[in-house]
Amino acid sequence: MDKRRLTHGTFPDGKFVELEPAVWFPAATWGGLKYHERQWLRVEAAAMVSNAAVLVGRAAARKLGMWVISRGEEPVEVALPSRSVSQSRAQSGRYTFRFSKLRRDEQLIYEGHCITTPTRTFIDIARYHGFIEGLIAADYLLRRGIERDAIEKEIRKMGRAKGIGVARKCLEHAIPNSDSAYESLAWGLLIEAGIGPVVAQAKVERYFADLLVKGWLIIEIDGEIKYEGDDADDVLRAERHRQKRIGNKGYVFLRFSPSFLRKHPEKFIAEVRTVLAGTGLLAARMG
Repeated sequence: MDKRRLTHGTFPDGKFVELEPAVWFPAATWGGLKYHERQWLRVEAAAMVSNAAVLVGRAAARKLGMWVISRGEEPVEVALPSRSVSQSRAQSGRYTFRFSKLRRDEQLIYEGHCITTPTRTFIDIARYHGFIEGLIAADYLLRRGIERDAIEKEIRKMGRAKGIGVARKCLEHAIPNSDSAYESLAWGLLIEAGIGPVVAQAKVERYFADLLVKGWLIIEIDGEIKYEGDDADDVLRAERHRQKRIGNKGYVFLRFSPSFLRKHPEKFIAEVRTVLAGTGLLAARMG
């Protein structure tokens, strides 16, 4: 709700969450939203009141519908044409201000708001937020059909910009067949921990495994709504049958939920290491 468009007689009743001083949202609805939905609304509110700003980084990704799994606080990232920022906005805690120079071909108008292109958005996420988040964004680009060479060309145009080496590393490890942001998160955590080799969407029999480690350990990331709905029982039975068929071939399974990966990445790696260490004899027998 944009308060600037309301008059005293049209102001609605009820409680509201203030996204911006001029943009409020019904509190009752807000309480039922998921994290990514709230973040999208925060970005929308910022765009509504930021005429001269360009949405960048995570904020641009949220606007574009790119994969984002932030590993910390997520204020709205905006680039400004100058370093002049109003005191109220600077102290609000709602924003992170970037002062990077943006070429005209690195920007686009999307749904009436100025944002960075998908490729520049990935590069900035890698530069500002590190390898894991950058890899997730790079996997998204490749999955959506953006050519690796085209992304590499845009990275080269950045020259020696701070953090550009992280973007190069992300693209080096990025894959076009990741099924979800959380699969990419697990993939990135394994790479970061030096665990491998890892194959994404590995074909085992007539099935596909999310991640296959060292040729025998299968890691599956369960979708958050995979076992909901009217066909949940059928889906669960099919999944058990699939796991039994693959397990009978000597493969070992580990399953993780998206929330576990997001909240406990170090425990994820610890569990994988434990299984790899304790089940090495099985791998040797398979060889």
